[in-house]
Amino acid sequence: MRRPRARLVLGLGIPLLIVVVLLAAWAIDSSSASGKVPRNVTLGGRDISKLPEDELANTVADVADHYADVEVQVRTPERTYKVKAGTLGLKLDQKATVQKALDLDEDTSLPGRPFVWASSFLEERSAPLAFTVDDAALEKGLAGLGGNATASEPSLVPGANAITILSGSSGTVIQTEGVADQILAKAKDGDEPIIVNAKVTAKEPDVSDADAQAIADKLTAGTAKGLAIDASGKQTLIPAATVRSWLGSKVERGKLVVTLDAEKAKAALTDAIPGDSRTVDATVKLVNGAIVISPSKDGATCCAADTAARLLAAINAGSPTVGIDLEVSKAKFTTEMAQKLGIKEPVGTTTTWNGQPQVKSFTTYYDPGGGGRVTNIHRIADLVNGTVVKPGETFSINGTVGQRTTAKGFVEAGAIANGEHVDEIGGGVSQFATTMFNAAYFAGLDITAYQAHSEHFARYPRGREATMGFPNPDMAWKNDTPYGILIESTWGNGTVTVRLWSTQYAYGEQTGSSDSRSGNCTVVTTTRTIHKGDGSTATDQFRARYRDEGKTTC
Repeated sequence: MRRPRARLVLGLGIPLLIVVVLLAAWAIDSSSASGKVPRNVTLGGRDISKLPEDELANTVADVADHYADVEVQVRTPERTYKVKAGTLGLKLDQKATVQKALDLDEDTSLPGRPFVWASSFLEERSAPLAFTVDDAALEKGLAGLGGNATASEPSLVPGANAITILSGSSGTVIQTEGVADQILAKAKDGDEPIIVNAKVTAKEPDVSDADAQAIADKLTAGTAKGLAIDASGKQTLIPAATVRSWLGSKVERGKLVVTLDAEKAKAALTDAIPGDSRTVDATVKLVNGAIVISPSKDGATCCAADTAARLLAAINAGSPTVGIDLEVSKAKFTTEMAQKLGIKEPVGTTTTWNGQPQVKSFTTYYDPGGGGRVTNIHRIADLVNGTVVKPGETFSINGTVGQRTTAKGFVEAGAIANGEHVDEIGGGVSQFATTMFNAAYFAGLDITAYQAHSEHFARYPRGREATMGFPNPDMAWKNDTPYGILIESTWGNGTVTVRLWSTQYAYGEQTGSSDSRSGNCTVVTTTRTIHKGDGSTATDQFRARYRDEGKTTC
Protein backbone atom coordinates (compact mmCIF):
# COMPACT_ATOMS: atom_id res chain seq x y z
CA MET A 1 0.00 0.00 0.00
CA ARG A 2 1.03 3.51 -0.67
CA ARG A 3 1.13 5.89 2.27
CA PRO A 4 -1.05 9.15 2.09
CA ARG A 5 0.69 12.12 0.89
CA ALA A 6 1.62 14.67 3.61
CA ARG A 7 -0.04 17.50 1.67
CA LEU A 8 -3.36 15.65 1.62
CA VAL A 9 -3.19 15.00 5.35
CA LEU A 10 -2.50 18.61 6.03
CA GLY A 11 -5.29 19.69 3.68
CA LEU A 12 -7.83 17.63 5.53
CA GLY A 13 -6.46 18.02 9.05
CA ILE A 14 -6.17 21.78 9.32
CA PRO A 15 -9.88 22.54 8.55
CA LEU A 16 -10.88 19.75 10.88
CA LEU A 17 -8.65 21.17 13.57
CA ILE A 18 -10.18 24.60 13.07
CA VAL A 19 -13.70 23.16 13.47
CA VAL A 20 -12.65 21.30 16.62
CA VAL A 21 -11.09 24.42 18.09
CA LEU A 22 -14.21 26.47 17.16
CA LEU A 23 -16.52 23.95 18.79
CA ALA A 24 -14.36 23.78 21.90
CA ALA A 25 -14.23 27.55 22.23
CA TRP A 26 -17.99 27.81 21.67
CA ALA A 27 -18.64 25.12 24.26
CA ILE A 28 -16.42 26.78 26.84
CA ASP A 29 -17.87 30.26 26.22
CA SER A 30 -21.48 29.03 26.15
CA SER A 31 -20.97 27.15 29.41
CA SER A 32 -19.65 30.26 31.15
CA ALA A 33 -22.53 32.32 29.69
CA SER A 34 -25.33 30.03 30.96
CA GLY A 35 -28.23 32.11 32.28
CA LYS A 36 -26.81 35.27 30.73
CA VAL A 37 -27.37 37.28 27.58
CA PRO A 38 -25.22 36.12 24.61
CA ARG A 39 -22.20 38.22 23.69
CA ASN A 40 -22.28 41.41 21.59
CA VAL A 41 -26.07 42.07 22.09
CA THR A 42 -27.79 45.45 22.50
CA LEU A 43 -31.29 46.34 23.70
CA GLY A 44 -32.79 49.67 22.76
CA GLY A 45 -29.29 50.98 22.10
CA ARG A 46 -27.90 49.69 25.41
CA ASP A 47 -25.16 47.04 25.61
CA ILE A 48 -26.52 44.00 27.47
CA SER A 49 -23.82 41.50 26.50
CA LYS A 50 -23.18 38.78 29.08
CA LEU A 51 -25.58 40.40 31.61
CA PRO A 52 -27.14 38.03 34.17
CA GLU A 53 -30.94 38.11 34.58
CA ASP A 54 -31.05 40.51 37.56
CA GLU A 55 -28.81 43.11 35.91
CA LEU A 56 -30.69 42.68 32.65
CA ALA A 57 -33.96 43.38 34.45
CA ASN A 58 -32.60 46.72 35.71
CA THR A 59 -31.58 47.71 32.20
CA VAL A 60 -34.98 46.69 30.82
CA ALA A 61 -36.67 48.84 33.51
CA ASP A 62 -34.62 51.84 32.33
CA VAL A 63 -35.65 51.15 28.72
CA ALA A 64 -39.31 50.94 29.85
CA ASP A 65 -39.05 54.35 31.53
CA HIS A 66 -37.48 55.79 28.41
CA TYR A 67 -40.24 54.56 26.12
CA ALA A 68 -42.95 55.88 28.43
CA ASP A 69 -41.52 59.35 27.74
CA VAL A 70 -40.90 58.92 24.01
CA GLU A 71 -42.75 61.53 21.96
CA VAL A 72 -45.62 60.37 19.79
CA GLN A 73 -46.81 62.65 17.00
CA VAL A 74 -50.47 62.03 16.20
CA ARG A 75 -51.20 63.42 12.73
CA THR A 76 -54.76 64.30 11.75
CA PRO A 77 -55.99 66.10 8.62
CA GLU A 78 -56.23 69.31 10.64
CA ARG A 79 -53.03 69.29 12.67
CA THR A 80 -50.37 67.24 14.50
CA TYR A 81 -50.56 66.62 18.24
CA LYS A 82 -47.59 65.71 20.45
CA VAL A 83 -48.00 63.44 23.45
CA LYS A 84 -45.92 61.00 25.49
CA ALA A 85 -46.13 57.34 24.53
CA GLY A 86 -47.08 56.31 28.05
CA THR A 87 -50.11 58.61 27.90
CA LEU A 88 -51.35 56.65 24.88
CA GLY A 89 -50.94 53.33 26.69
CA LEU A 90 -47.60 52.17 25.21
CA LYS A 91 -45.86 49.94 27.73
CA LEU A 92 -42.76 47.76 27.52
CA ASP A 93 -43.53 44.21 28.63
CA GLN A 94 -40.47 43.94 30.85
CA LYS A 95 -40.82 40.25 31.75
CA ALA A 96 -41.20 39.20 28.10
CA THR A 97 -38.35 41.46 26.97
CA VAL A 98 -35.98 40.00 29.56
CA GLN A 99 -36.87 36.46 28.53
CA LYS A 100 -36.45 37.18 24.81
CA ALA A 101 -32.95 38.57 25.43
CA LEU A 102 -31.92 35.52 27.48
CA ASP A 103 -33.40 33.15 24.86
CA LEU A 104 -31.95 35.00 21.88
CA ASP A 105 -30.26 31.86 20.46
CA GLU A 106 -33.00 29.40 21.38
CA ASP A 107 -34.53 29.47 17.88
CA THR A 108 -31.17 28.60 16.24
CA SER A 109 -30.54 24.88 15.60
CA LEU A 110 -27.85 23.28 17.71
CA PRO A 111 -25.44 22.74 14.77
CA GLY A 112 -25.80 26.34 13.75
CA ARG A 113 -25.18 27.88 17.17
CA PRO A 114 -21.38 27.76 17.01
CA PHE A 115 -21.45 29.70 13.74
CA VAL A 116 -23.88 32.27 15.19
CA TRP A 117 -21.55 32.54 18.15
CA ALA A 118 -18.56 33.03 15.92
CA SER A 119 -20.31 35.70 13.88
CA SER A 120 -21.11 37.63 17.08
CA PHE A 121 -17.43 38.61 17.22
CA LEU A 122 -17.84 40.39 13.93
CA GLU A 123 -21.45 41.69 14.02
CA GLU A 124 -23.58 43.28 16.80
CA ARG A 125 -27.06 41.86 17.36
CA SER A 126 -30.19 43.55 18.76
CA ALA A 127 -32.53 41.86 21.24
CA PRO A 128 -36.22 42.38 20.42
CA LEU A 129 -38.44 44.67 22.51
CA ALA A 130 -41.90 43.38 23.55
CA PHE A 131 -44.52 46.15 23.70
CA THR A 132 -48.23 46.34 24.57
CA VAL A 133 -50.78 49.13 24.17
CA ASP A 134 -53.57 49.53 26.68
CA ASP A 135 -56.74 50.25 24.69
CA ALA A 136 -58.46 52.16 27.48
CA ALA A 137 -55.41 54.38 28.04
CA LEU A 138 -55.12 54.95 24.28
CA GLU A 139 -58.75 56.04 24.02
CA LYS A 140 -58.40 58.32 27.04
CA GLY A 141 -55.12 59.77 25.77
CA LEU A 142 -56.53 60.58 22.33
CA ALA A 143 -59.63 62.07 23.94
CA GLY A 144 -57.39 64.43 25.89
CA LEU A 145 -55.87 65.93 22.75
CA GLY A 146 -57.08 69.24 21.46
CA GLY A 147 -58.50 67.57 18.36
CA ASN A 148 -61.41 66.20 20.37
CA ALA A 149 -64.35 68.53 20.75
CA THR A 150 -67.14 67.20 22.92
CA ALA A 151 -70.56 67.33 21.37
CA SER A 152 -72.75 69.89 23.11
CA GLU A 153 -76.15 68.55 24.13
CA PRO A 154 -79.23 70.77 24.00
CA SER A 155 -80.43 72.02 27.40
CA LEU A 156 -83.55 73.54 28.92
CA VAL A 157 -83.55 77.26 29.69
CA PRO A 158 -86.23 78.26 32.24
CA GLY A 159 -87.89 81.64 31.76
CA ALA A 160 -90.71 83.45 33.51
CA ASN A 161 -93.07 83.11 30.52
CA ALA A 162 -91.84 79.85 28.96
CA ILE A 163 -89.17 77.19 28.97
CA THR A 164 -86.92 77.35 25.91
CA ILE A 165 -83.84 75.43 24.80
CA LEU A 166 -80.20 76.08 24.11
CA SER A 167 -79.37 74.18 20.91
CA GLY A 168 -76.76 71.44 20.83
CA SER A 169 -73.75 71.28 18.52
CA SER A 170 -71.58 68.60 16.91
CA GLY A 171 -68.21 67.56 18.26
CA THR A 172 -65.16 65.76 16.84
CA VAL A 173 -63.45 62.56 17.91
CA ILE A 174 -59.94 61.31 17.09
CA GLN A 175 -60.50 57.65 16.19
CA THR A 176 -58.43 54.93 17.85
CA GLU A 177 -58.74 52.55 14.91
CA GLY A 178 -55.30 51.48 13.65
CA VAL A 179 -53.40 53.79 16.00
CA ALA A 180 -52.33 51.03 18.41
CA ASP A 181 -50.87 48.92 15.57
CA GLN A 182 -48.92 51.90 14.26
CA ILE A 183 -47.51 52.72 17.68
CA LEU A 184 -46.45 49.10 18.26
CA ALA A 185 -44.77 48.80 14.87
CA LYS A 186 -42.90 52.08 15.16
CA ALA A 187 -41.79 51.31 18.73
CA LYS A 188 -40.44 47.88 17.71
CA ASP A 189 -38.55 49.52 14.83
CA GLY A 190 -36.99 51.94 17.29
CA ASP A 191 -38.46 55.04 15.67
CA GLU A 192 -38.19 58.20 17.72
CA PRO A 193 -40.37 60.17 17.63
CA ILE A 194 -43.15 57.74 16.89
CA ILE A 195 -45.30 59.19 14.11
CA VAL A 196 -48.83 57.84 13.57
CA ASN A 197 -51.79 58.88 11.45
CA ALA A 198 -55.32 59.10 12.90
CA LYS A 199 -58.76 59.80 11.51
CA VAL A 200 -61.15 62.39 12.91
CA THR A 201 -64.92 61.84 12.78
CA ALA A 202 -67.85 64.02 13.76
CA LYS A 203 -69.77 63.27 16.97
CA GLU A 204 -73.40 64.33 16.96
CA PRO A 205 -75.31 65.14 20.18
CA ASP A 206 -77.23 62.22 21.69
CA VAL A 207 -80.36 64.37 21.89
CA SER A 208 -81.75 66.35 18.97
CA ASP A 209 -82.96 69.93 19.28
CA ALA A 210 -86.42 68.77 18.20
CA ASP A 211 -86.68 66.29 21.08
CA ALA A 212 -85.47 68.90 23.54
CA GLN A 213 -87.98 71.47 22.24
CA ALA A 214 -90.83 68.98 22.62
CA ILE A 215 -89.93 68.52 26.30
CA ALA A 216 -89.67 72.29 26.81
CA ASP A 217 -93.10 72.86 25.26
CA LYS A 218 -94.65 70.19 27.48
CA LEU A 219 -93.15 71.74 30.61
CA THR A 220 -94.26 75.24 29.62
CA ALA A 221 -97.85 74.04 29.26
CA GLY A 222 -97.75 71.94 32.43
CA THR A 223 -96.50 74.79 34.63
CA ALA A 224 -98.70 77.52 33.16
CA LYS A 225 -100.95 77.68 36.24
CA GLY A 226 -98.19 77.28 38.78
CA LEU A 227 -98.11 74.44 41.29
CA ALA A 228 -100.57 73.98 44.14
CA ILE A 229 -98.79 72.57 47.20
CA ASP A 230 -100.45 70.64 50.03
CA ALA A 231 -97.86 70.45 52.81
CA SER A 232 -99.28 68.25 55.55
CA GLY A 233 -102.62 70.05 55.33
CA LYS A 234 -101.19 73.52 54.67
CA GLN A 235 -101.96 74.79 51.17
CA THR A 236 -100.09 77.31 49.08
CA LEU A 237 -99.76 78.14 45.38
CA ILE A 238 -96.32 78.55 43.84
CA PRO A 239 -96.38 80.85 40.76
CA ALA A 240 -95.42 79.47 37.34
CA ALA A 241 -92.31 81.65 37.07
CA THR A 242 -91.02 80.34 40.42
CA VAL A 243 -91.70 76.70 39.51
CA ARG A 244 -89.91 77.11 36.16
CA SER A 245 -86.90 78.68 37.86
CA TRP A 246 -86.33 75.37 39.67
CA LEU A 247 -85.93 73.40 36.44
CA GLY A 248 -82.87 72.38 34.44
CA SER A 249 -81.75 69.38 32.41
CA LYS A 250 -79.03 66.80 31.85
CA VAL A 251 -78.48 63.97 29.39
CA GLU A 252 -78.45 60.41 30.73
CA ARG A 253 -78.15 57.30 28.55
CA GLY A 254 -78.90 59.27 25.44
CA LYS A 255 -82.02 60.99 26.76
CA LEU A 256 -82.72 64.50 28.01
CA VAL A 257 -83.74 64.32 31.68
CA VAL A 258 -85.48 67.17 33.50
CA THR A 259 -83.76 68.17 36.77
CA LEU A 260 -84.92 70.22 39.74
CA ASP A 261 -82.83 72.47 42.00
CA ALA A 262 -83.80 71.05 45.40
CA GLU A 263 -82.26 73.90 47.44
CA LYS A 264 -84.00 76.59 45.40
CA ALA A 265 -87.34 74.76 45.66
CA LYS A 266 -86.90 74.28 49.42
CA ALA A 267 -86.18 77.99 49.92
CA ALA A 268 -89.31 78.98 47.98
CA LEU A 269 -91.51 76.49 49.84
CA THR A 270 -90.13 77.53 53.24
CA ASP A 271 -91.12 81.13 52.52
CA ALA A 272 -94.53 80.16 51.19
CA ILE A 273 -95.72 77.60 53.75
CA PRO A 274 -97.20 79.33 56.85
CA GLY A 275 -97.01 78.13 60.43
CA ASP A 276 -94.72 77.95 63.46
CA SER A 277 -92.09 75.32 62.86
CA ARG A 278 -90.13 75.64 66.11
CA THR A 279 -89.49 72.60 68.30
CA VAL A 280 -90.25 73.29 71.97
CA ASP A 281 -89.11 71.08 74.85
CA ALA A 282 -91.33 70.60 77.87
CA THR A 283 -90.38 72.55 80.99
CA VAL A 284 -90.99 71.95 84.67
CA LYS A 285 -91.32 75.16 86.67
CA LEU A 286 -92.50 76.34 90.05
CA VAL A 287 -95.17 79.00 89.64
CA ASN A 288 -96.81 80.60 92.70
CA GLY A 289 -95.91 77.66 94.91
CA ALA A 290 -97.11 74.97 92.49
CA ILE A 291 -95.37 72.79 89.91
CA VAL A 292 -96.41 73.65 86.35
CA ILE A 293 -95.44 71.59 83.29
CA SER A 294 -95.31 73.51 80.03
CA PRO A 295 -96.01 71.00 77.26
CA SER A 296 -93.55 70.10 74.53
CA LYS A 297 -94.21 70.75 70.88
CA ASP A 298 -92.85 68.94 67.84
CA GLY A 299 -91.60 71.17 65.06
CA ALA A 300 -92.51 70.85 61.39
CA THR A 301 -90.08 72.34 58.90
CA CYS A 302 -89.98 72.35 55.15
CA CYS A 303 -89.47 69.85 53.82
CA ALA A 304 -89.30 66.06 53.94
CA ALA A 305 -86.39 64.35 52.19
CA ASP A 306 -88.50 63.16 49.24
CA THR A 307 -89.92 66.62 48.46
CA ALA A 308 -87.74 67.28 45.39
CA ALA A 309 -88.65 63.88 43.92
CA ARG A 310 -92.38 64.53 44.45
CA LEU A 311 -92.20 67.98 42.88
CA LEU A 312 -90.29 66.71 39.85
CA ALA A 313 -92.68 63.81 39.34
CA ALA A 314 -95.68 66.16 39.39
CA ILE A 315 -94.04 68.63 37.00
CA ASN A 316 -93.04 65.88 34.56
CA ALA A 317 -96.60 64.54 34.65
CA GLY A 318 -98.08 68.01 34.08
CA SER A 319 -100.01 67.77 37.37
CA PRO A 320 -101.17 71.14 38.78
CA THR A 321 -101.06 69.88 42.39
CA VAL A 322 -98.67 67.92 44.58
CA GLY A 323 -98.71 66.76 48.17
CA ILE A 324 -95.56 66.94 50.26
CA ASP A 325 -94.69 66.19 53.87
CA LEU A 326 -93.06 68.52 56.35
CA GLU A 327 -89.96 67.34 58.18
CA VAL A 328 -91.04 66.66 61.75
CA SER A 329 -88.47 67.35 64.46
CA LYS A 330 -89.33 65.72 67.76
CA ALA A 331 -88.90 67.49 71.08
CA LYS A 332 -85.98 66.05 73.04
CA PHE A 333 -87.79 66.47 76.37
CA THR A 334 -91.48 65.67 75.93
CA THR A 335 -94.49 66.38 78.10
CA GLU A 336 -94.68 62.68 78.94
CA MET A 337 -91.04 62.67 80.05
CA ALA A 338 -91.71 65.70 82.28
CA GLN A 339 -94.76 64.04 83.83
CA LYS A 340 -92.86 60.82 84.51
CA LEU A 341 -90.32 62.76 86.58
CA GLY A 342 -92.95 62.93 89.31
CA ILE A 343 -91.98 66.40 90.51
CA LYS A 344 -94.96 67.43 92.64
CA GLU A 345 -94.09 68.20 96.29
CA PRO A 346 -91.31 69.32 98.64
CA VAL A 347 -89.30 66.35 99.91
CA GLY A 348 -87.21 65.70 103.00
CA THR A 349 -88.16 65.88 106.65
CA THR A 350 -88.70 68.36 109.48
CA THR A 351 -85.83 69.50 111.68
CA THR A 352 -84.81 72.60 113.60
CA TRP A 353 -82.01 75.03 113.04
CA ASN A 354 -81.26 78.39 114.66
CA GLY A 355 -84.45 77.98 116.70
CA GLN A 356 -86.54 77.80 113.54
CA PRO A 357 -88.42 74.73 112.16
CA GLN A 358 -87.05 73.53 108.82
CA VAL A 359 -90.00 71.81 107.12
CA LYS A 360 -88.87 69.85 104.04
CA SER A 361 -86.48 72.68 103.23
CA PHE A 362 -83.49 74.35 104.81
CA THR A 363 -82.82 78.00 105.60
CA THR A 364 -79.66 79.70 106.81
CA TYR A 365 -79.44 83.24 108.10
CA TYR A 366 -77.09 86.18 107.56
CA ASP A 367 -76.81 89.91 108.17
CA PRO A 368 -78.88 91.57 105.41
CA GLY A 369 -76.50 94.54 105.58
CA GLY A 370 -73.50 92.36 104.63
CA GLY A 371 -72.75 94.25 101.39
CA GLY A 372 -71.01 92.28 98.65
CA ARG A 373 -71.40 89.00 100.53
CA VAL A 374 -75.20 89.34 100.42
CA THR A 375 -75.09 90.25 96.71
CA ASN A 376 -73.23 87.04 95.96
CA ILE A 377 -75.59 84.87 98.02
CA HIS A 378 -78.59 86.29 96.16
CA ARG A 379 -76.91 85.92 92.78
CA ILE A 380 -75.91 82.26 93.15
CA ALA A 381 -79.38 81.39 94.49
CA ASP A 382 -80.95 83.00 91.43
CA LEU A 383 -78.66 81.10 89.05
CA VAL A 384 -79.45 77.71 90.60
CA ASN A 385 -83.18 78.29 91.13
CA GLY A 386 -85.34 76.13 88.85
CA THR A 387 -82.62 73.56 88.01
CA VAL A 388 -84.07 70.11 87.28
CA VAL A 389 -81.95 67.06 88.14
CA LYS A 390 -83.14 63.85 86.46
CA PRO A 391 -82.82 60.39 88.05
CA GLY A 392 -79.20 59.23 88.00
CA GLU A 393 -77.83 62.71 87.31
CA THR A 394 -75.45 64.55 89.64
CA PHE A 395 -76.03 68.17 90.57
CA SER A 396 -72.88 70.26 91.07
CA ILE A 397 -72.87 73.91 92.09
CA ASN A 398 -69.65 74.55 90.18
CA GLY A 399 -70.96 72.58 87.22
CA THR A 400 -74.15 74.63 87.15
CA VAL A 401 -72.87 78.12 88.00
CA GLY A 402 -69.26 77.90 86.78
CA GLN A 403 -66.56 80.24 87.97
CA ARG A 404 -67.85 83.28 89.80
CA THR A 405 -67.04 86.38 87.74
CA THR A 406 -68.14 90.00 87.56
CA ALA A 407 -69.66 89.26 84.13
CA LYS A 408 -72.05 86.85 85.87
CA GLY A 409 -73.01 89.45 88.46
CA PHE A 410 -70.70 88.50 91.32
CA VAL A 411 -68.72 91.05 93.34
CA GLU A 412 -65.74 91.08 95.66
CA ALA A 413 -66.39 90.01 99.26
CA GLY A 414 -64.77 88.24 102.19
CA ALA A 415 -63.58 84.63 101.87
CA ILE A 416 -61.02 82.21 103.36
CA ALA A 417 -58.00 81.10 101.31
CA ASN A 418 -55.20 78.95 102.74
CA GLY A 419 -56.41 79.66 106.24
CA GLU A 420 -56.37 83.42 105.74
CA HIS A 421 -59.27 85.86 105.45
CA VAL A 422 -59.16 87.54 102.04
CA ASP A 423 -61.41 89.36 99.58
CA GLU A 424 -62.27 87.64 96.29
CA ILE A 425 -64.95 87.69 93.58
CA GLY A 426 -67.87 85.58 94.76
CA GLY A 427 -66.98 85.63 98.45
CA GLY A 428 -69.89 84.50 100.62
CA VAL A 429 -71.36 81.85 98.29
CA SER A 430 -70.43 79.20 100.85
CA GLN A 431 -73.56 80.32 102.72
CA PHE A 432 -75.57 79.00 99.78
CA ALA A 433 -73.46 75.81 99.56
CA THR A 434 -74.13 75.10 103.23
CA THR A 435 -77.85 75.64 102.74
CA MET A 436 -77.81 73.26 99.73
CA PHE A 437 -75.79 70.70 101.71
CA ASN A 438 -78.38 70.57 104.47
CA ALA A 439 -81.35 70.41 102.08
CA ALA A 440 -79.75 67.37 100.37
CA TYR A 441 -78.72 65.92 103.75
CA PHE A 442 -82.28 65.85 105.13
CA ALA A 443 -83.72 64.70 101.77
CA GLY A 444 -81.57 61.56 102.12
CA LEU A 445 -79.64 62.19 98.90
CA ASP A 446 -76.17 60.83 98.11
CA ILE A 447 -73.78 63.77 98.79
CA THR A 448 -70.83 63.16 96.48
CA ALA A 449 -68.67 66.27 97.03
CA TYR A 450 -68.29 68.69 99.95
CA GLN A 451 -65.65 70.29 102.16
CA ALA A 452 -66.32 72.02 105.43
CA HIS A 453 -64.83 75.40 106.31
CA SER A 454 -61.49 75.32 108.12
CA GLU A 455 -63.02 77.32 110.99
CA HIS A 456 -66.50 77.18 112.43
CA PHE A 457 -68.99 80.04 111.99
CA ALA A 458 -72.02 80.26 114.22
CA ARG A 459 -74.26 80.93 111.21
CA TYR A 460 -73.70 77.33 110.02
CA PRO A 461 -74.74 74.04 111.69
CA ARG A 462 -71.63 72.61 113.37
CA GLY A 463 -70.29 69.71 111.26
CA ARG A 464 -72.97 70.11 108.55
CA GLU A 465 -71.67 72.71 106.17
CA ALA A 466 -69.74 73.26 102.95
CA THR A 467 -67.32 75.83 101.58
CA MET A 468 -66.80 76.73 97.92
CA GLY A 469 -63.97 77.44 95.46
CA PHE A 470 -63.40 76.96 91.75
CA PRO A 471 -62.92 74.39 90.39
CA ASN A 472 -62.69 72.99 93.92
CA PRO A 473 -63.98 72.68 96.58
CA ASP A 474 -67.37 71.83 95.09
CA MET A 475 -70.70 70.89 96.62
CA ALA A 476 -72.49 68.12 94.70
CA TRP A 477 -75.09 65.43 95.19
CA LYS A 478 -76.49 62.60 93.08
CA ASN A 479 -80.17 62.05 92.43
CA ASP A 480 -80.32 58.40 93.47
CA THR A 481 -84.12 58.34 93.49
CA PRO A 482 -86.47 57.19 90.72
CA TYR A 483 -87.92 60.71 90.43
CA GLY A 484 -86.77 64.04 89.09
CA ILE A 485 -85.79 66.82 91.50
CA LEU A 486 -86.44 70.54 90.99
CA ILE A 487 -84.32 72.93 93.04
CA GLU A 488 -86.11 75.94 94.49
CA SER A 489 -83.54 78.39 95.86
CA THR A 490 -84.90 81.69 97.16
CA TRP A 491 -83.72 84.50 99.39
CA GLY A 492 -85.38 87.09 101.59
CA ASN A 493 -84.38 89.66 104.20
CA GLY A 494 -81.36 87.93 105.71
CA THR A 495 -82.33 84.39 104.70
CA VAL A 496 -81.52 81.96 101.90
CA THR A 497 -83.66 78.82 101.49
CA VAL A 498 -83.26 75.66 99.42
CA ARG A 499 -86.32 73.47 98.91
CA LEU A 500 -86.21 70.28 96.79
CA TRP A 501 -89.35 69.29 94.89
CA SER A 502 -89.93 65.67 93.83
CA THR A 503 -91.97 62.70 95.03
CA GLN A 504 -91.19 61.78 98.64
CA TYR A 505 -88.89 58.76 98.45
CA ALA A 506 -86.46 59.00 101.36
CA TYR A 507 -85.37 61.36 104.11
CA GLY A 508 -82.35 61.75 106.37
CA GLU A 509 -81.90 62.65 110.01
CA GLN A 510 -78.84 63.37 112.11
CA THR A 511 -78.48 60.48 114.57
CA GLY A 512 -75.06 61.17 116.02
CA SER A 513 -72.23 63.66 116.44
CA SER A 514 -68.79 63.27 118.01
CA ASP A 515 -65.62 65.33 118.39
CA SER A 516 -61.99 64.20 118.20
CA ARG A 517 -58.63 65.96 118.13
CA SER A 518 -56.16 66.09 115.24
CA GLY A 519 -53.18 68.36 115.91
CA ASN A 520 -54.40 71.95 116.14
CA CYS A 521 -57.88 70.95 114.90
CA THR A 522 -61.12 69.50 116.16
CA VAL A 523 -62.72 66.90 113.92
CA VAL A 524 -66.50 66.82 114.09
CA THR A 525 -68.07 63.57 112.80
CA THR A 526 -71.77 63.65 112.02
CA THR A 527 -73.75 60.44 111.50
CA ARG A 528 -76.80 60.46 109.24
CA THR A 529 -79.51 57.79 109.07
CA ILE A 530 -81.36 57.59 105.76
CA HIS A 531 -84.91 56.25 105.82
CA LYS A 532 -85.91 54.83 102.45
CA GLY A 533 -89.34 54.39 100.94
CA ASP A 534 -89.19 50.60 101.18
CA GLY A 535 -88.71 50.77 104.97
CA SER A 536 -84.97 50.06 104.94
CA THR A 537 -82.36 52.34 106.46
CA ALA A 538 -78.73 53.18 105.80
CA THR A 539 -76.13 55.32 107.58
CA ASP A 540 -73.26 57.48 106.43
CA GLN A 541 -70.90 59.97 108.07
CA PHE A 542 -69.61 63.46 107.32
CA ARG A 543 -66.55 65.15 108.78
CA ALA A 544 -65.60 68.75 109.41
CA ARG A 545 -62.08 69.73 110.51
CA TYR A 546 -61.99 73.04 112.43
CA ARG A 547 -58.66 74.65 113.33
CA ASP A 548 -58.12 76.18 116.75
CA GLU A 549 -58.40 79.91 117.16
CA GLY A 550 -55.22 81.64 116.02
CA LYS A 551 -54.02 78.65 114.01
CA THR A 552 -53.89 78.49 110.22
CA THR A 553 -53.26 74.75 109.88
CA CYS A 554 -53.82 71.58 111.87
